[in-house]
Amino acid sequence: MRISGVWGCRAAGTSARLAGSFGRWWVFGPLVGLAAAVAMAVRIFHNGPIGMADNGDGPSRMCALDTSVHLDKGSAWWFHYANFRYDQASPEACTSANTYPGSGKWMPMLARPLSHLLGYPGAIDLRAQALLWCALVGVAFGVFAIALRGRLLLRLLVCAALFLVVGDSVVAGYAASPFSELAGLTGLLLATAGAVHLGGSPRARLGGLLLFTVGSVTLVGSKMQALTMAVPLLALLLFSEVPVGRLAGRFSARVLPLAAAVVIGAAGTHTLLFQMEAFKEINRTEVIFVGIMGKSPDPAKDAVELGLPADFGQYAGLNWWGEKAPQKDPRWPEVRDRITYTNIGTYLAKHPGVALRIADGGLDDFAASRPDNLGSYPVSAGKPAGTQEHRLALYTGFLRTLGGGWVLGLQFTLVVAGAWWLRRSPDHPRRRAFLAMMICLGGATLTQFVTAMYGEAIENTKHLIFGIFATGLAFVLAAAAVLCTPAAVRSTAEEEAEEDAPATSGRAALAGLAKP
Repeated sequence: MRISGVWGCRAAGTSARLAGSFGRWWVFGPLVGLAAAVAMAVRIFHNGPIGMADNGDGPSRMCALDTSVHLDKGSAWWFHYANFRYDQASPEACTSANTYPGSGKWMPMLARPLSHLLGYPGAIDLRAQALLWCALVGVAFGVFAIALRGRLLLRLLVCAALFLVVGDSVVAGYAASPFSELAGLTGLLLATAGAVHLGGSPRARLGGLLLFTVGSVTLVGSKMQALTMAVPLLALLLFSEVPVGRLAGRFSARVLPLAAAVVIGAAGTHTLLFQMEAFKEINRTEVIFVGIMGKSPDPAKDAVELGLPADFGQYAGLNWWGEKAPQKDPRWPEVRDRITYTNIGTYLAKHPGVALRIADGGLDDFAASRPDNLGSYPVSAGKPAGTQEHRLALYTGFLRTLGGGWVLGLQFTLVVAGAWWLRRSPDHPRRRAFLAMMICLGGATLTQFVTAMYGEAIENTKHLIFGIFATGLAFVLAAAAVLCTPAAVRSTAEEEAEEDAPATSGRAALAGLAKP
């Protein structure tokens, strides 16, 4: 009995020392980041790479790199198969009129030299882009993990929950795709990882603000749809303080966050001014003929109330890309000045039932979580055309099982509870940072839902991806605020001293972070 007791004490002591060692931020963060990057690479490439088939948006994005898709034998241009290889485009193929600007081109630009280094044929291979994304995921996870406190097991569980969201099929499929959504998803993840440090030491806040700014600029610059997310992001910065050096006063500590807000606002303004003109008209047209008239019992009446000829009701439910599209009507030049968001907003204000009907349909699209018409595999995988992978789809299953309305209701319940808890935690800056970003993500979901439903009204599931991702991140931050921001925290001065000299910490300090 005595011998077994001695061995038990030794084992417990060894476990405590290991927990204390791995629990230190300079060990835990890098290890989590490395594990996340490797796990994501395995998740995407095991048993053959997966990606996402092009729906027709790819050429305008990849033209930013003067490239065009290379079709393997038996593959298809759209919808059925993921095509990874892109070759140099012919000189006349890509012009400014058909090139989509924005941060969406950053990832393939960075992946191009990696593609050549790995020996992939062609101008660029999207498998290299997927590997680059895995590395960025590792960076985001490492930074996020550093901000967590409390018991090691609880921190690991929160990081695992984050991986279930980021690695879900609804998100990871974009890694090897030509879509600009990848830039937005990456930016939102990086911004979240940076924001949770806005309650740490001055040095941690400065680094967190830098990452938050980079992520936010990438997000709002990814596509026109993402621009509305600038509102909650800027609101977060207005309530943030980063006291560094002489900028440590009550008001001067807000100088750097306000400067970051200006940078993000400038990126959003650039996105607004330099988007493709064609898409601006296309989106407004889709809202009227697909969103408003699509399920209307009397499209002719709607057309008249929108200032259009009654027989334009014949185009109800028909989008811009169809053979019988409204803009192909000979009278289109006479009515195109009535295809405006002002006109749309006035109509919806007078017909709240129509606005609610559109929103109700959006809840179903939100629950669907991923487009059902885009295949995941290249033709070489030997899968039937349009086959989708489900290697990791727990979050997707949660959305579909619970339903869009219940999921959004749960998220906004958490936002309200988070706001209440935020007010009751004036002396806990670390917890406040998690709660503030959780509330910000709730705002991002709301703005994206409204933008997708009333800004374009087609391919709603794909266009809701930013809101779907923000919702998953909000759930993870709620868990982190509860489990990994213990009340008994050390002073900011102690944490800053530890960050400045990590190698000098003793055994007692090592064990301290493993406790709540």
